[in-house]
Amino acid sequence: MTKTTLCLTFLLLCLPAGAYAVCGEELEEVRQELTTEEQGIRTAEQAVRVAKAEFLSRDAALRETMANPPAGYDQSLASRLVELRRTEVEPKRAMLERLRAQHEEGRRQWERGHQLLYSQFVQARAALQEQRITQDEYCRVREAYVQALRLYRDGMQGYRAGMDLYVKALTAYAQRFLIPYLQGFSDREQWVRLIRQLERGDFLQDLLVPMTASAVRSTPPEAPPE
Repeated sequence: MTKTTLCLTFLLLCLPAGAYAVCGEELEEVRQELTTEEQGIRTAEQAVRVAKAEFLSRDAALRETMANPPAGYDQSLASRLVELRRTEVEPKRAMLERLRAQHEEGRRQWERGHQLLYSQFVQARAALQEQRITQDEYCRVREAYVQALRLYRDGMQGYRAGMDLYVKALTAYAQRFLIPYLQGFSDREQWVRLIRQLERGDFLQDLLVPMTASAVRSTPPEAPPE
């Protein structure tokens, strides 16, 4: 049983009678909000694909230049950059990818739970039509389903926010590291400034911190203990 399904079970057990008197009348409104959110997610995913392709292209260009450097570059600065790349940059890149994967896993959990919840809702509707449950019982299920959909919507919003930050982080990674690193082979001052910036130890922190918070928020909540 997924976290989201457990959350619906808790809602079913704990909703007061007055909470479902309107019998989930906001269901269509929430569904429209989800449709809009799904469109936003598709746009965000397209932006991720574009940003990732550009990032990999720049990264490959840098690796090629490092393997076949031009004559006359500053080997002392190059050595320092190799060290900083290992200690400051690559760990941040690994963290960035872990956070992306955490957002993806959170989305998969939300979607699995959503599918199970919809199945339960359909079963309740069929049970009402076959008069196996009362109207009040059906209303209780429907209202709980609406509240669970709101949680799902919030989870999808968190996922989209995380992907937006991921795109910004890829762009910043290229602008703050890949591009000046590549240009520094022919412009020594680019490396001097880049080394100074990396030695501060805060590479990408302005994006990794909010992306970490987003990953936490976009993970389905645990159901309360029984």
